Amino acid sequence: MTAPFNARTTREAAQWLTETMEGPLPPDQEQALTRWRNADPDNERAWLHIQALRKRLAGLEPRAGYQSLSKRPDTSRRRAVKALAVLGLFGCAGQLLYRSTSGSALTYSNGASAPRTIALDDGSQLTLDADTEVVVHLGPEQRRLQLNSGRLLVDSGHAPRYAAAPLSVETPQGSVRALGTRFVVELLAGSTEVSLFDGVVVLQPLHAPQGTLRLKPGERSRFDSRHADLHSLAGAEPAWTQGLLVAQGMRLDAFTRQLARYRPGLLRCAEEVADLRISGVYPLADSDAVLEALTHALPVRVQRRSRYWVTLTAR
Repeated sequence: MTAPFNARTTREAAQWLTETMEGPLPPDQEQALTRWRNADPDNERAWLHIQALRKRLAGLEPRAGYQSLSKRPDTSRRRAVKALAVLGLFGCAGQLLYRSTSGSALTYSNGASAPRTIALDDGSQLTLDADTEVVVHLGPEQRRLQLNSGRLLVDSGHAPRYAAAPLSVETPQGSVRALGTRFVVELLAGSTEVSLFDGVVVLQPLHAPQGTLRLKPGERSRFDSRHADLHSLAGAEPAWTQGLLVAQGMRLDAFTRQLARYRPGLLRCAEEVADLRISGVYPLADSDAVLEALTHALPVRVQRRSRYWVTLTAR
């Protein structure tokens, strides 16, 4: 059985499949595809899986299979890609999903979409940001959340069945034990960041058994496998947990990078407009509406090579 792909790999594989369905790639994009395939063994595995399964489904040579789909209208083509995903070509990229694993564990994954909230049997609620994957283990003796990528907001529950089971979030750097609380855990490059809004959490770096750190509401910590640093928490809960992107004089290139997390495909900002400034509150659930709003707020236009390849340029 093919091992499942993570949220980012499935999303990127779907993007590349869509681009190749438009016809032969220009040389620079062909090179970019090769770089993506070589960047991670899972990328290459996903691409080979796409090619093999698509060929079996279509009964055609690879390019013929793409051509048969590329002749459809854009809406029909997107439906075809979605249908292939349901059949297991590359998973439900950009959609919240769960799948059974060993024992009582479930894996929840959110691709390139607005934050999604799920309710667990113990009464807890998890809000997963884009490109987030978490494995949930619930049992009478422990409740363990294994964060594999991204960031999530945890609002711990207290169902009687799990009253004696402590709740913790595990990351590659250590664990975060919750004591009736509401907090955000985010994976960064080589570290984990925890922001606490209610209750108490105890941080335990993986290789520092005596180095626990207890957080109180309004505190934030970043820790690696050996050490945890304490910081004050600036402001209230992050806007993404409410499905919003808040900009206050933000550079357009920085705004574009943030928005790109919440839509499939490539979203870019041309250098000529990168230093324009934007302010406002924008809904992450409708990135197309946000792009349209930008054209009214700034002297920019939305250049669409396809639904999945968009660039902001000067108007």
